[in-house]
Amino acid sequence: MKSGTTWWWTLLTGHPAIVSPREAQAAAQPRSHDPRTQQRQIYRAKEIDFFNHFGAVEDINPADYHRYFPRPDHTIAGEWTPRYIYDWWTPPMLKAVAAQAKLLVLLRDPLERLASALGFHRALSPHQHPATAINHQFHHALYGQQLHRLQDSFPREQILVLQYEQCVADPQGQARRTFEFLGVEPEAWQPDLAARRQVGPSFPKPELNQATREAFCRAIAPDITQLLRDFPEIDTTLWPSIDHLPLRCC
Repeated sequence: MKSGTTWWWTLLTGHPAIVSPREAQAAAQPRSHDPRTQQRQIYRAKEIDFFNHFGAVEDINPADYHRYFPRPDHTIAGEWTPRYIYDWWTPPMLKAVAAQAKLLVLLRDPLERLASALGFHRALSPHQHPATAINHQFHHALYGQQLHRLQDSFPREQILVLQYEQCVADPQGQARRTFEFLGVEPEAWQPDLAARRQVGPSFPKPELNQATREAFCRAIAPDITQLLRDFPEIDTTLWPSIDHLPLRCC
């Protein structure tokens, strides 16, 4: 979450072979100026949150999940709920109902993601204790653990890991890479320069003091080392907050 998934989803669904089954339903709702309502309206087309409510691995009828994805012939459909990679019970459940699914993961500089997430939750949950919020978001930043769990349920070739910073710098190139992974014609649609525009509401980021920033980066360093071991194509020079850390990829 807070790594650009809504923006990238909006860009991808511009392709004629990729449909968002709930997009028309979400667009029909009058636009609200309330941040909570606006956030729900924007994400409704993208996030189903189907597995978020379980809290354990359950047996479910695949048809209960598949019904969310009606689509015309010769098109593909899906969803992008960022919490799925965070909750340990979701990958085995997803495998049980959609074993052939192509999985997209979008990662962002961990410290930048932390600040963005804290600003987001401060706006939507102003009474949450700061320690609770920052500790929760710390665990969201453990990309290596989350992707390692995902690979316990899905083979590596069904997972595409993107970096937000690469997508911003080269939306056309990274979109092509994504389209090829999803098996749709890359030349059928290319994003223009407008693809760099922000999607959705923005929230002020809190200022984190230097001691907090340094402690956070040191604390996630072992996890980033695991991430690089599993996904050596990750370019940590695009993540200034951790580029100075003694990380090892082998």
